[in-house]
Amino acid sequence: MKLFNKTLSLLSYLLIFLILSSYLLIPLSTSAALQQGEGLTISPPILELTLKPGESSQQTIKITNPTQKLMEIYPLVMNFKASGEGGEPAFYPATSGEEKFSLASWIKFNQTKLALTPEQVVEFKYQIQAPADAEPGGHYGVVFFATEPPKPEQDISQVAIASMIGSLVLARVPGAINENASLVDFSTHKFYLKTPVEFTIRIKNLGNVHFKPKGEITIQNSFGKNSDSVTVNEAKGNVLPDSTRKFTENWQASGWTFGRFSAALSLTYGETSQNLSGNLSFWIIPIWFIVLIGLILLIIIVLIIRRKKKRAKTPKNIPPIERKKVILR
Repeated sequence: MKLFNKTLSLLSYLLIFLILSSYLLIPLSTSAALQQGEGLTISPPILELTLKPGESSQQTIKITNPTQKLMEIYPLVMNFKASGEGGEPAFYPATSGEEKFSLASWIKFNQTKLALTPEQVVEFKYQIQAPADAEPGGHYGVVFFATEPPKPEQDISQVAIASMIGSLVLARVPGAINENASLVDFSTHKFYLKTPVEFTIRIKNLGNVHFKPKGEITIQNSFGKNSDSVTVNEAKGNVLPDSTRKFTENWQASGWTFGRFSAALSLTYGETSQNLSGNLSFWIIPIWFIVLIGLILLIIIVLIIRRKKKRAKTPKNIPPIERKKVILR
């Protein structure tokens, strides 16, 4: 009996510890004050427009010098394309020979150098001129502002680009537009101890123009009841042609969750609102349930062992001694 009581006490402490460690631990975090005035700021950071072949468009970038010193900056233009699946752009020079989705050669400006006094705000004007034979689809460029004069004879390294600030330009030329995409992946882990549940969506652009997928993930419990929904691509990120982009969305349940859940993805993309869809299922099994099942099994095992030990200590039944009958003669 003492062994049984000690086992129950130990398992009770273990249960309390696991529950508290799973739900009440607060992750450590560090905070840092934002440092103001360390470099230029521009607006807008991204420009999206539609240009017909032969059409021109005048644009303005507002540049702010938040520092307390005179800054000399030099504008230059480059093309960009998708780099990896996170939405990061990869820049390449206008003279690289990649003309399929290029835009840099369409951008013209008169100023080759700007001097900004402390806390000055200036408006930099430039023109985008689409060629008469501009290929329908998407074209992508960037207007950079560097603190050193550009050197056309040298390749601009990624380190140099990181020290610049730029405004991305995404142009759409109407005509034989091909909006086509495929859902490469819609997945999550099969088992969770608690929410949030992380969904991964990977979309491949098979067309010739960028688009912003939008839609939601609907989550249902095992009884078929709508539990919740998650908005996909709330930041309105673009998927560029010849690229695959990954979107990660988290579902944080508002109440008690347990059992099997299903998730249905429903997206639309492009000006024609074409559809992408997918389905999956996952389980949420809370840590307290796992501990409870383990506790019950351990108690059953302890009881079985205790019963066997008790039986081993019980003496076997000894048959009674036969009494011999005494016959008197």
